[in-house]
Amino acid sequence: MPETLFSIYQATLTFAIAAIALLASPGPATLALAASGAAYGMKRSIQFFVGITVGLVIAMAVVSTGLYVFVHSFPLLGVGLAGVSILYILYLAYTIAAAPPINDEQTAVSPGLGAGFVLGVANIKAYAAFAALLGSFTLGVTPTWELFTKASICLLVCVIFDFFWLFAGSKLRKLFIHPTWSRILNVSFAVLMVATVAWSFMLTD
Repeated sequence: MPETLFSIYQATLTFAIAAIALLASPGPATLALAASGAAYGMKRSIQFFVGITVGLVIAMAVVSTGLYVFVHSFPLLGVGLAGVSILYILYLAYTIAAAPPINDEQTAVSPGLGAGFVLGVANIKAYAAFAALLGSFTLGVTPTWELFTKASICLLVCVIFDFFWLFAGSKLRKLFIHPTWSRILNVSFAVLMVATVAWSFMLTD
């Protein structure tokens, strides 16, 4: 019995480390949160953060129920949904890149709950990560508890590290008060978002 518990703890720890590596690394959602924090500030980006979290829960449910595999069994449908996701993330990247300097922040419209939700649901990297995590690891417990445990760890990692990215972006914002540097910061985040979208799309091929 002690050996069984130890193996479960070890498998759970390994899963948690893998979840951090896959879900906390730079991606469309994490970079968008950092960019939003830098462009609009922490307080004005909280709804965006909540929307992304809810969207990621939906994405995780899609993967865990097998709908993700079902969609990919129809190539044209999968390509169409991926195309819509990419276009939306590109639009969001443009919005962040075009955000006005900090001195004009009162005229800026920060991404809200809806934008965050769509980004969470359309996050290609998240689907690939959830599929790998939920389908490739075995914790050694009953199927119901295994799914609940893995889903809980994934959600906890997303909430903690997404909030960290938002917080880090809001702190970085203070370093770029000059309008020129503010523009460079926003454009840099937007370019990185586009790069991670391209990378995530290649992972799904």
